Amino acid sequence: AVVSTQSTGELLKKGEYSEVFAKPEYVENITAEQSGYIEEVNAMALGRATVLLGGGRQLPGDVIDPAVGIKLLLTKGDQVKTGDILAEVHHNGKLSSTLRTRIEGAFLIGQNRAPIKRVLAVVKADAPTVDYEDYRSQH
Repeated sequence: AVVSTQSTGELLKKGEYSEVFAKPEYVENITAEQSGYIEEVNAMALGRATVLLGGGRQLPGDVIDPAVGIKLLLTKGDQVKTGDILAEVHHNGKLSSTLRTRIEGAFLIGQNRAPIKRVLAVVKADAPTVDYEDYRSQH
């Protein structure tokens, strides 16, 4: 629940997500198993994993757990060292070793820096356009 006089939209714009979203029981880190560059991130695999954690529906009647999800800390093109945290898995006890392995497998780390097409700007209907690098440095 939002415990603030500010609207949910205002809190989200300021990056105050913890004021809006439910908190998970567990937050586990996914780390790089080798040094190199992140060549690919399989968004479909991460999306499916989020559904299995309870963050989406497999059947029409399924309840969505708003506290679960996967927060990417690094992405395609980023250089990593063994042990660097790639992502945080927010869950309420549904992260099995099999599912963790799937999430780890969504990150392809190699020795070649992948060419990337970065987002140039963040455009929102109710906010001014922001240069992506400025936006990322603030979030």
